[in-house]
Amino acid sequence: MSPDGITLNLIIRELQEMLIPSRVERIYQPEKQEIVLNLRSSRKSHRLLISAQAENARLHLTTQEKKNPLTPPLFCTVLRKYLEGSRLTAIKQKGLDRVVNITFSRIAESGEFQDLVLVVEIMGKHSNIILLDPSNRIIDGIKRYSHTLSRHREVLPGREYVAPPSQNKVHPLDLSEDRFVQLMIGQPLEKSLQAILFQQIEGLSPVLAKEIVLQAGIEPELRLEYCGEHELRSLWRSLLNFLFPLLNGKMLDPVVVYEGKQPVFYTPCPFTQYQGLTLTHCSSVNEALDKFYQARLEINTFQQTKAHLAALIKHELSRLNKKLLAQEQDEAEAQKAMKYRLQGEMIYAHLHTIEKGAREATLPNLYEPESPPIKITLDPSLSAAQNAQRLFHKYNKARDTLKSLQKHKKETIAEIRYLSTIQFALEEADTLKELHEIQAELVEAGYLHSKEKNKDKKKLQKKEAPQIKQITSQDGFTILIGKNNKQNDYLTMRLAKDEDYWLHAKESAGAHVVVKSKPGQEVPPTTLEEAAGLAAYFSEARHSSKVPVDCTKRKNVSKPAGARPGFVIYRNYETFYVNPKAPE
Repeated sequence: MSPDGITLNLIIRELQEMLIPSRVERIYQPEKQEIVLNLRSSRKSHRLLISAQAENARLHLTTQEKKNPLTPPLFCTVLRKYLEGSRLTAIKQKGLDRVVNITFSRIAESGEFQDLVLVVEIMGKHSNIILLDPSNRIIDGIKRYSHTLSRHREVLPGREYVAPPSQNKVHPLDLSEDRFVQLMIGQPLEKSLQAILFQQIEGLSPVLAKEIVLQAGIEPELRLEYCGEHELRSLWRSLLNFLFPLLNGKMLDPVVVYEGKQPVFYTPCPFTQYQGLTLTHCSSVNEALDKFYQARLEINTFQQTKAHLAALIKHELSRLNKKLLAQEQDEAEAQKAMKYRLQGEMIYAHLHTIEKGAREATLPNLYEPESPPIKITLDPSLSAAQNAQRLFHKYNKARDTLKSLQKHKKETIAEIRYLSTIQFALEEADTLKELHEIQAELVEAGYLHSKEKNKDKKKLQKKEAPQIKQITSQDGFTILIGKNNKQNDYLTMRLAKDEDYWLHAKESAGAHVVVKSKPGQEVPPTTLEEAAGLAAYFSEARHSSKVPVDCTKRKNVSKPAGARPGFVIYRNYETFYVNPKAPE
């Protein structure tokens, strides 16, 4: 989604106005193929972002502050050596091609001024950022390669710079109506109008080419063989009335296009092909690109973080369920060993009937006389009384083992339930902040390894108050909703007051919901029912009907010492049976 040549031209015009002249104060390389120049111009600071990433190659001002590596990469070190302290004196585009030359003036070791050029090539996977000396030789490139990768040129220190091969497209301002018509009719008949415009006219992207055809009132996929003079003249008028004014900066109204929360594209003015989608208007084309890429980065980060945490929780739950299964099997075996007590008692009751040296004894069941006799294996080297003691010892050992197993099984079940609450909260999370709250909880609980802890240590250590979802009931009362364990703890134990109402879906992972009371006013039943519907909606029981939701005053809710996040106990409650209801 890199900018096309015309959008890039508009970006450069804005940069020329804001950055020339300016001084290079500092250079950073936050990503492998991305640099940021901190510039100072007319008492104002700017950040110029330049990226050579295959899908995100671009050039624009940014307000975003990224983390930088502790040790700068080699290319960053080279740029700092040659460009820090220099003055940015020119930004020029080669026609409407996506190649930009940024000129910097500095004082050389000889004491004379010399110009260095930073070439920005925006060409998909072939994008690059290359620093040239005054003799047009390469000082370094953010991507180095030799003739083994490119027959056209090498990008290596000391080599003469060779520009990317020309695409031999026509500059739109060089066209007349007759020349445009001749250009079109000279193309293969099976090609679409959109494809021809993109392939023949410099500076166009498929999106912009499509818009030109749509502005002409023609279907973009219409093939040339079905076009007559009317269609071609309409296309020319679209160039005159839409493209040329846009190129001259007369129609600028930059926007970022969203479909829901997903950023779709950025355009220098609203495009008809995006009608019905949400448009965010920006003050400049630079701002539009910055907002678009920041929004896309945030969504990508959100999706990657959510997927990572989901995989972690799934792995931990799988491990715990296997552990629980093994504990249940061990418990069943220990339960079998409880028979030794009965056998010992039976031997004591029939000592006189068991001969010394016997290997087994078949004795009646003391507690169930009508059941068949029980055969007991004996140690022939022991007396009957000693055999009974041996069996009691085995029983005592089994009893202790069973107690320990049941204790650990209970702990495993509690841990599974706890992780399930985090899993549910993760499914419900729809902001990066909520993911960071869940991530912090997993770190504190020990589920994230130390390497992962350190990765976002500063972020996780920030003690920011959680953002609690707030709704106003139909009766005008404030309803607060916690969407994860961190939020639930903060809401219930910090924000809620004694006389506020507290609600939670019975025996389901989900939100703590608080209805704020008002002095001298009773909370009406309609508000409590509304809050109960929200508690059911923000719980695992969302897709059920007649969900039981417990309700009590906050003063009846407490958190046991050492309890996990989100866990509370409560008393003196009533239960509503409600259908889950989403907030309006």
